[in-house]
Amino acid sequence: MAAALHWMDWAIIALYLALMMALGAFIATRIRGFKDYFLAGGALTTPLLICTLVSTYFGLDVTFGTSEAAYYDGLAAWFFYSLPYYITIAIAALVIAPRLRRRMERAGGAGGAEMMTLSDVLQDAYGTPTRFVGAIACFVYSAPILQMAGLTTLLLVVGFDPLTGVLVAIAICAAYTILGGLWADAVSDTIQFILMCGTIALVIPLALGRVGGFAALDALPPAHMEPLGGKSMWLLAAWMTGSLTVLAEPSFYNRVFAARDTKSIRNALLLGIGLWAAYDWGVVIVGMIARAAADGAIPGVPGLNADMEGREALLRVSIEVLPTGLRGLLLGGILASAMSTVDSYSLLASGNLTYDIYRPLHRRIIGRPLSDAALLALTRAGVFVVMGAAAWISMAFERIREGWIFMTSVLVSVVLVPVLAAVFGRPRPGAGLWAAATGMIGLIAFYVLILTQGQLDPDEETYVWRIGALEIWQECAALFALPVSALGFLIGQAMGRGRGQEER
Repeated sequence: MAAALHWMDWAIIALYLALMMALGAFIATRIRGFKDYFLAGGALTTPLLICTLVSTYFGLDVTFGTSEAAYYDGLAAWFFYSLPYYITIAIAALVIAPRLRRRMERAGGAGGAEMMTLSDVLQDAYGTPTRFVGAIACFVYSAPILQMAGLTTLLLVVGFDPLTGVLVAIAICAAYTILGGLWADAVSDTIQFILMCGTIALVIPLALGRVGGFAALDALPPAHMEPLGGKSMWLLAAWMTGSLTVLAEPSFYNRVFAARDTKSIRNALLLGIGLWAAYDWGVVIVGMIARAAADGAIPGVPGLNADMEGREALLRVSIEVLPTGLRGLLLGGILASAMSTVDSYSLLASGNLTYDIYRPLHRRIIGRPLSDAALLALTRAGVFVVMGAAAWISMAFERIREGWIFMTSVLVSVVLVPVLAAVFGRPRPGAGLWAAATGMIGLIAFYVLILTQGQLDPDEETYVWRIGALEIWQECAALFALPVSALGFLIGQAMGRGRGQEER
């Protein structure tokens, strides 16, 4: 059932979209070259970094995905879906970021190529083949597939034609990203950050007031109120594995290299943890309220019923409890959540194609470097291509969590071991390629086995392979492939020649 919106709600949304277009056109005047476009000139300060990091990580995959997990699994969504991320973010801030900045300064100071992406770290440590494999994995992860799926859900709920709506959103989002690059992304994320946090903060007390407070949650299944959620530790471990993506997150590496200094990125990440935790907790509460209403425990809420899908939970509750005007503000905030991630990751994915893959190939095949102007033009064009492809691929995933598990598994299985080895040590060149390649092979093998030998569990809506008393869930992909990648790294270390870093 589509939610009815007042013309005032639509006017607020239209005003927000117009503002994003004007922002991109204004910032385009500041772009002088590829570094300005892709790294904002390396001048991002702590406030801008906080807003762009928080907004980027809180796309619709997290906003709808976390509320969806809370709808189906209750408190376990926060303790095992969200909480592990705060720990890895703290590690990234205190340990990884300073090492990356030092590596970047050494590479630039020694006359080497300037670092802009995670693939540059792989290139510096292992060489071009590992760079290409890592760039492919980063592209799979960065393409805003889940954000497009969430955007489609938003449009369906408000009764707007999904195809038309997605095309309009892509056109506007691509326009200001193509024009302004990371500067437009960071500044727009500041606006989107305020809208996102402000609207969710409004929804929570209004929703609790509508349903009679926290007492309404007593009607939920008992497992919903338990931190473990009645789930097996293997499944919870698989959820927690997703948090390791932070340590190999393409946007994290991009922001580290775009920061003004080490202190700026460290402080932004540490301050952001509190905001992430509060936002996640609010989204979990809303998802649980939706489940209580859908189960019939909360009468008089017609938009919430047993036919509702988990991914719609946050939207349905919000539209039911907010008055005219604030609904438009909410939808603007949710649209901001989508666009803040779509623009960031589309820029990164386009960079994977043009900067990480095509640029070195052009040099090898043509025999001369790709000009800065040509690289800038190709990356701008790639942003639109990435968004269109992501919208098309998003239709393959029925549940947001399913897509999230697949994309995080690709990144963790292929990139995590080689990039952390490069950050913390001086591995041999062959070790990186072995780790990335075996991780990818291991992941493919796991999916082939789980889809051919396993069966679709109708209750959990996931594939489960049962071997006697042992149950292997589809969500365990990274748990299987990550050790394979680590073994591949050790094999590469043993087989590789001891070339020094200066020879790579």
